[in-house]
Amino acid sequence: MTKKYLRMTLNERLQHLNLAVNFTLLVITGFALSYSTAFWVTPITDLPMGMTFRGFLHRLCGVATVFLGGYHLLYLAFTPRGRGIVKDMIPKLKDAQDLWETLKNNLFINRPAKEIKMPRFNFREKLEYLGLIWGTIVMTVTGFILWFKTEWLQFFPMWTWDVARTIHFYEAVLATLTIIVWHFYSVIFNPDTYPMSWAWITGYLTEHEMKEEHGLELEKIKAQERGELKELPEEATIRRKKIYAIPREKMEGERRKPVTVGGFYGIVQRFNESIKNWKGT
Repeated sequence: MTKKYLRMTLNERLQHLNLAVNFTLLVITGFALSYSTAFWVTPITDLPMGMTFRGFLHRLCGVATVFLGGYHLLYLAFTPRGRGIVKDMIPKLKDAQDLWETLKNNLFINRPAKEIKMPRFNFREKLEYLGLIWGTIVMTVTGFILWFKTEWLQFFPMWTWDVARTIHFYEAVLATLTIIVWHFYSVIFNPDTYPMSWAWITGYLTEHEMKEEHGLELEKIKAQERGELKELPEEATIRRKKIYAIPREKMEGERRKPVTVGGFYGIVQRFNESIKNWKGT
């Protein structure tokens, strides 16, 4: 039986599904306003008060996305797994090195192609995640400006509203292209993944998938299973202390050694010698 590794918990998969549904509806109902004569907008315009319903659904999905973002922030801040995601999502020098080596592999500069062992989140996933955060902030701010136009124009000139509308539209284009071109390639059209990565449904990756995309993380997991690597407690991580693991076999061997009378006498003798030699420094 092929061994599988947890990639997304049920909570994380539900967050992903919620985001996917809301994002899709936002794209459809948003572009329907700009391209109202397009054939794919017909199912909306044919409804009674179709464009009114479009506006209501667009705003509803926007608010739902904001609440989802708030919940995600709480998940990151107040759960151990969430804090682990934040820690592992921080860009590092290795991500730039992995990006460079990937480009060299794709441009056939590395001959043969170099094996790249990537961490829990590779550079593609980190860039996409940071882009999602940026896009959500921009779309939320500009979206509320467009929604509350009357209130906004009481304090700011009309040209600021026009700028917000322009930013909202082109950021939507950028976000849509990012999902279709970047994200869909990574999880669907990539030859190593095709027909699809099932992690967003099952929550697990196979050992082959882990080796291809997260080889460094796979080695870490296997080291933990062998007892050669211990997870640092959060306090030690904050203080940046280095803790070295002791092989399990060595610890168990030391536990099995009984303390003899001679051994105890030697401990006491060494303790007395240390007291005599102590000079108060």
